[in-house]
Amino acid sequence: MRRQKLVICLWSAMVVLFWFGEVLSASSPVEVKMGRGRAQITVLKGVADLVKEDQSKIGDLKKGDYLARGSIVKTGPGARIELKLPDRSYIRFAEKTTFELVSLATNKKDKRRDVRVKMMVGKTWAKVSKNRRGRFALSAKTAVAGVRGTTYRMNVNPDDSVVIKVYWGEILVEAKKQAEAGQAMTKPKRVLGPTPIAGPRPVTLEEWTYIVSSLQQINISPDGKPAKPFRFDIMADLNDWVRWNKERDKQLKGDEYQDQP
Repeated sequence: MRRQKLVICLWSAMVVLFWFGEVLSASSPVEVKMGRGRAQITVLKGVADLVKEDQSKIGDLKKGDYLARGSIVKTGPGARIELKLPDRSYIRFAEKTTFELVSLATNKKDKRRDVRVKMMVGKTWAKVSKNRRGRFALSAKTAVAGVRGTTYRMNVNPDDSVVIKVYWGEILVEAKKQAEAGQAMTKPKRVLGPTPIAGPRPVTLEEWTYIVSSLQQINISPDGKPAKPFRFDIMADLNDWVRWNKERDKQLKGDEYQDQP
């Protein structure tokens, strides 16, 4: 009898511990540790400088150098630079371009990433590695373009207008404030109870989202107003910058960098 009671007590304790563990796992998200990562300069033509936020020069960059998160780079006239990122993506920047490596976080074990690059002005071309989890995003003052695996480019003009063209794959382009709000919503929050649901209302410049597919272009005005995506002429699009990037893409060998269909 005592043995039976002991078994029942042990079983009850196991149930309670299991239930308690389930509550803890539901209330506290599992955090995946991610390394900060570094980007390596694999190609550098012309001059590129490491600068501070006020654009004052810190030092010259050269091929083979490594850049950490928070690095701000400014390219000179006629310059081109290519970076190999920790997630095995490649990103390139044209002349007279200023950008910041906001995040280079990766976890090689589960192929998770959090790669974010902020464009102040200039041109960039991204060839994003496939089969990776998490975020890869290029951002400008008014918009954020996020992808999983694709090839696209972004031009940020001095007046803050933006042009994004997708060559292969698909990207999600959002108003920057909406993207930041969405990122904040993914963080765990305490649920207080039922709340009223707001009715229909006009969509502001801070709340738009577009999916841009292969061979499509989206233009965003300096005030953050987007035009609807449209198909661009791939032949008319060819220039020295596009040709150089396509040639570099072909030179990248491996499972992650097959030629575009």
